[in-house]
Amino acid sequence: VMHLNRKTAVIGTALATTALTFSSIGVAADSHETGYAELDAAMAGEYTGGRVVIQTQWTGGEGDNFETAYKPFADATGITIAHDQIGSSHETVLRSRVQGGNPPDLAMLGQPASINLYGTEGTAVDVNTFMPEGSLDGQAATNSLYQVGDAQYAIPYKVDVKGVIWYPMKAFEEAGYAIPQTWDELIALADRIVADGSNPFCVGMEAGTATGWQATDLVEAAMLRTAGVEAYDQWVSNELPFNSDEVKGALELVSQIYFTPDYVLGGNTAITALEQRTPMDPMFDGDTLTPGCWMHIIPFWYGPDFFPDQRASGEPSQYVIGEDIGIFPMPPVDPAQNPALGAGDGLVMFNDTPEARAFAQFLSMPEGIEGWVKLGSAIAANTNVPDDWYEGHYKSEVAAGLLANATDFRFDASDLMPAAVGAGSFWTGMVDWIAANGENTEAVLQAIDDSWPS
Repeated sequence: VMHLNRKTAVIGTALATTALTFSSIGVAADSHETGYAELDAAMAGEYTGGRVVIQTQWTGGEGDNFETAYKPFADATGITIAHDQIGSSHETVLRSRVQGGNPPDLAMLGQPASINLYGTEGTAVDVNTFMPEGSLDGQAATNSLYQVGDAQYAIPYKVDVKGVIWYPMKAFEEAGYAIPQTWDELIALADRIVADGSNPFCVGMEAGTATGWQATDLVEAAMLRTAGVEAYDQWVSNELPFNSDEVKGALELVSQIYFTPDYVLGGNTAITALEQRTPMDPMFDGDTLTPGCWMHIIPFWYGPDFFPDQRASGEPSQYVIGEDIGIFPMPPVDPAQNPALGAGDGLVMFNDTPEARAFAQFLSMPEGIEGWVKLGSAIAANTNVPDDWYEGHYKSEVAAGLLANATDFRFDASDLMPAAVGAGSFWTGMVDWIAANGENTEAVLQAIDDSWPS
């Protein structure tokens, strides 16, 4: 937690030789001292006219924010960055491109297991071959996720907080609803909302080949809250099977949300049918003081481009995060055990070119994510990012408070499991489980266990 908490992190100087401020695009011609050979050469104009292709899952506002972050590099070096924004089919498209012998130069991936598989297959480049020793010390908390033996197959770029609930702040106040501090209080609030004639939860998961990932997030948050971190770690490594009492206990918690009558707007049949950008729409329907649903469990990266008015018009939403729409952490079952769940994105190199090296080196630096952090919607994996870049942004401050109060922090389990499970049978198993209203738990969990690679 200390590594990820912006209020307590010590701001270090991993690259003491850095004399360049990318946030000021007008860089003096003799200021090409970043500590990286290829980045220095790029800043000296040696790769002007070059091109780097990077594929990400970030579309819409997230894609725009990433492009804001790397624009100083493109402007200062004359290298064209071709950003392939793929969306929910990102992993499938990337695998196809790699297998077809036409991968992008770089890619951002959220699944360490998939990244390390590319490395052991020989398609991803060991970043130690072009990152100077000690240059990734700022990412110490997440480096190990991408390490296999002496090799490291990704540069940690961004982290996200999961297990959080979005809600209509003004409507909550008007209705007299309080933010729940325990799981029992969350269920009591849900029962009160039902008694008031509404539906407490907004849920929608349709995301093409990625449908079901939202359910795995909720299972992981429940697993941490019921079985604890030791059992969670054993589950990730397959020491504890899916068809265990601990995982079944987590599913019982999740089933309270998904299958209690009137809890989910539209019932269980709507959960996997609703496109993932739309389930919160009824929260904004007409008078914001009478939402059709009240709570949406989705990570911190969610934002206004998913709000119905901005999605329809392309113009900034009239609803302000921190004023109209708020975020609170999923409450613990035991107040003494308050774990946090997170995820992250790593930068993977497939084509080892000088231009790609220079861009990767830039993205490894605080300046490589500065523009996104200052927009208030990103948390850097690099803890050398100054605290004041986060100040004044509601989402960043809520995330910092959540991490500061957490008793433990764990990375998304499905992202750490083998891809055939974490981005395969676990996702599809949850879709099957939801369709059956939770009545096929034993069969679903056994099928996921059976899919684990030998």
